[in-house]
Formats: sequence, C-alpha cells, structure tokens
Amino acid sequence: MKSTLVEQLFEYVGREHPRSLVGLTESRNSSAQDFDRIAERYLSWCVAARGEQGLFLAADSFARFSSDVNLAQGRYELAGRYENKSFEDCRKAVYDDAATMTDYLWGVYLSNFLWAHHLQLMHFFEQRFLARLRSDAQLIEVAPGHGGWGLWALNRLQQATLRGYDVSQTSMNIAGSLAQAAGLADRAAYQRQDAMGLRDLASPQAQACICCFLVEHLEQPAELLHGMAHMLEPGGLAFFTGALTAAQVDHIYEFRSESELVVLAEQAGFRVLETRSVAPGRLMRRAKFLPRSMALVLQKKTNEHW
Repeated sequence: MKSTLVEQLFEYVGREHPRSLVGLTESRNSSAQDFDRIAERYLSWCVAARGEQGLFLAADSFARFSSDVNLAQGRYELAGRYENKSFEDCRKAVYDDAATMTDYLWGVYLSNFLWAHHLQLMHFFEQRFLARLRSDAQLIEVAPGHGGWGLWALNRLQQATLRGYDVSQTSMNIAGSLAQAAGLADRAAYQRQDAMGLRDLASPQAQACICCFLVEHLEQPAELLHGMAHMLEPGGLAFFTGALTAAQVDHIYEFRSESELVVLAEQAGFRVLETRSVAPGRLMRRAKFLPRSMALVLQKKTNEHW
C-alpha cells in the first residue's frame, strides 16, 4: 500500500533532519485527525506545484527556516531587541532575492501545520473566521506570501473569489503556482502592490480580508490596518495575525503585548470580535521572552462605535 504524503514527510525528516522530527511529532500528537487532514491537502498542493521531489525540497526549506528562527530567537534573548529595524534592509536581504525568498516561503508554508501552535491558528481560522463568511464572498489577501491561507479559504468556500496583493514577485509566483496546483486558479488572482499603499486603491473591494504575519515586518504597522479597513465594506470581516517577541531576520517591529495588536485594530476602525494567542511548547532554558503568534477576527465598524 502506497504511503501517504504525511508518512513520506515524517520518514524523510526523520532520516535527513532528525532534530526537526520532535516538533512534527508534537504537532501531529496535538490533533492527529486535523493534522493529517490539513497536512495531506497542503502537501498535495506542494507536490502538484513542484513535482515529486517538491515534498522533500519543502521539508529541507522547513528545516532551514526552523533553525534560522531558533538562532534569531537566541540572538534576541542576548541582545534584548530585534536585529533589524529597516524594511529596506530586509527587502534587499530577503524579499528581492528570489532564491532566498523561495526557500523562506516554502519553509513558512509547512510551518502552518508543522508547528503545533500554528496548527492551532489554522483551527481558529477555519472555525472562527471562515465559518462566518458566505460561500460566495469576495476576499482580499494582503501579503499572501506562499498563498496558503487564502487558498485554504477558497478550498472551504466553494464560490468565493480572492485577489492577493504582495510586494514580492517571488511570492506571487509561488502563490500562483499553488493556486494552479490546487485547481483554484480561476478564483484567485495576484497583483504586485505594497501593503503601505492600500489606501491608494479603489474601495471597497471585498467582504473579507486575510492578512497573516505581515505586521511585524513593517516600520509603520498602523498603516497596514488602515489599509485593510479601507479595502473592506462596512461590516466586512478580517483575519489578522501577528508575532510577538518572536524574532526572525526580517521581523523589525517588536510587539511585546497582545493589547498592542488590539489597539492597532481598534484605532483603524475595527471591532475586535475574537482573539487567540498561542506559543510553542518548547522554549529555551531561562528564556526572558515568550515567542507568540496571535490571531484576531475583526469587523469593520459601520459607524463610530460599532
């Protein structure tokens, strides 16, 4: 009997990247049925987009990405601050380098379900955000990166359409290839656009917005939330995530408390409907900082108060 893609992934990681296997096992044990359901779909898109070796190439990218994150968090613990403060420095080092960006994005793609705390956010996304949307909703995705969040929404909402805006051509190429592989290319379109310029675009464009793990990459995070609100109809919903005290080479805005993200959303004209803050189960010894990922379900206010 042919092994599943999940089984192939575990076998390969156990052989080639044994240090990463503990995290994979932790994630699968946290919710085995949901893990296999989500992982198998994500991995099938990966293989369809990249060929038979795509699964193993992505696993290599994930191992490098996880190692880089751990090293960055260690440097953050020592310095007490993020390494970079300039978006332009990160653009030159990461976003505009196609090879670096490709490796990075495939690593992030697998982290959606291979990190146990990110798998929790996938559950939250499905159960507390997508469940609120009409099946024919018009969606926008700001900085889709690999495109996995928006494509998961289209996979669940059978008549929905999505337009993604990203500053990176590499991101749009990968998101487009995954949309084609998933059979969703007729409902997903991607356009090059800086997230800091959303308020220059026509409005409103959608009933719902997705923006995952962009805000910590920006020098002016408030402008992102204002741009998202600009793109939505009154009463429109948004799924928004951010990282707190979680270092990466391209994280430049350091959020230290969950309330900071809540305040940003409220000041941009959103009502905060629900939040979920999660953290990895394994930490450095005597760590000062708890790396967290926070998700918020937001609703654009229809008037000054709600």
